[in-house]
Amino acid sequence: MKRLILVHGDKGGTGKSHVAHLTAAAFRSAGHPLLLVDGDAKNAGLHRAFNGKPDDVLRINARQAHGSDQLLEAFLEAETDVLIDLPAGGSDLTARFLGDGTAEGSVDLGPLLEEVRARLVILFVIDQGRDGLVALNDEFKSISTELADWIIVRNHRLEDTPFTRFETWATRTDLSQVKVMDMPRLDRRVVEVLVDAKANLTELEHLESASALLKIRGRAALRIWSETLSGAGLLDA
Repeated sequence: MKRLILVHGDKGGTGKSHVAHLTAAAFRSAGHPLLLVDGDAKNAGLHRAFNGKPDDVLRINARQAHGSDQLLEAFLEAETDVLIDLPAGGSDLTARFLGDGTAEGSVDLGPLLEEVRARLVILFVIDQGRDGLVALNDEFKSISTELADWIIVRNHRLEDTPFTRFETWATRTDLSQVKVMDMPRLDRRVVEVLVDAKANLTELEHLESASALLKIRGRAALRIWSETLSGAGLLDA
């Protein structure tokens, strides 16, 4: 059963694109086929890092109706899992997945998934801030666990700040069908090297601009995230 994996966060700056990069690299490293889609028309980081390595990355504007149709067409034609890195405001796309499916860019996603024997997976990235949690709450109310497999990814980017807001929300929300994972930290210098080289984490070993220490840290982050995805049932061990 193939899956449509939405790397979501709605608010910018939560670490969503970092999770998309890590996940794409983990799938590539495991030899798991994956069609990549970059939904950010302005800052297409996934496209820059992975395009043509070995396959092309589809670049769309996920906030527009024609972008939604491009994604749906690619998903229906794909023989593999499809991962899309949604931009800030990605709820514009998910809202079009919950309509009657008659207008451009819209679809009744439940029947479509049943028809093609597929599953929706949402990797929703939050940090310790309020705005990301508000977005998560709104999306969780709209997209049930019957329609999607929910995975909440916590980004501990605010050091020494607890996820108090999330923990309070979780106590009054039924998360019995939801997995909660923690995103591994990655040395910012590793990120800078990759951005400068327009490369992805699977290529770090071969970059002359990366020191031995940075390569070790990159390997560790990729290993930890691959194990985390395997534990969540998203990536074959």
